Amino acid sequence: MKKTKTSYLLRGTPSILLVLGAGFVMASSADIRAALGMGAAVLVSMLLSAVVVSAIHKIIPGYAKLPTYLMIITGFVSLISMLMQAHFPIVVDMLGVHLATLAVSAVIYRDCEECADHNGEATSIKTALVTGLFFTVVMVACALIREVIGNASIWGQPIELLQDYKISAIAGAFGGYLVLAIVMAVINKLTGLHHHLDEKEDN
Repeated sequence: MKKTKTSYLLRGTPSILLVLGAGFVMASSADIRAALGMGAAVLVSMLLSAVVVSAIHKIIPGYAKLPTYLMIITGFVSLISMLMQAHFPIVVDMLGVHLATLAVSAVIYRDCEECADHNGEATSIKTALVTGLFFTVVMVACALIREVIGNASIWGQPIELLQDYKISAIAGAFGGYLVLAIVMAVINKLTGLHHHLDEKEDN
């Protein structure tokens, strides 16, 4: 079956990417501001890491690739964290330690190891961009559901009409897992239908 550009750039089912980054989705999905902040951090760190790795991967010996890639990712995550602390301290406080742990994210390392390590800058940038945007959309979708239903607010502002109907459990850890599971199920259904249509076209 011929792969579409999107399926190639995502390198497998989107649910696998969500499982790898579930911790970051959970940490940033209680508030839309936090979701956008984490999404921006993931996207920028993936783009910068992909550019550097794709540019130098040929001169790095195999035994040194893991520590080298981790150092590159850690450097960019630290830089992004300092910039966000300077300009968006409220968002950094919302994300807490989860922003720093982005440096050891399996999602970013997988992107560097599987794509940037074998392709040029153009393909690496496209892959990082698609994957980063995908994560951002998922995080914002989860945050929208959890903030509106769980806290009866949006962008930190209370929604008076929903104050008597909010479900506080949705804003907690259990609600986070529940919302993420629902979003993953919807994504799996949509991607499964997309792959089925691709197979019918190929046949």
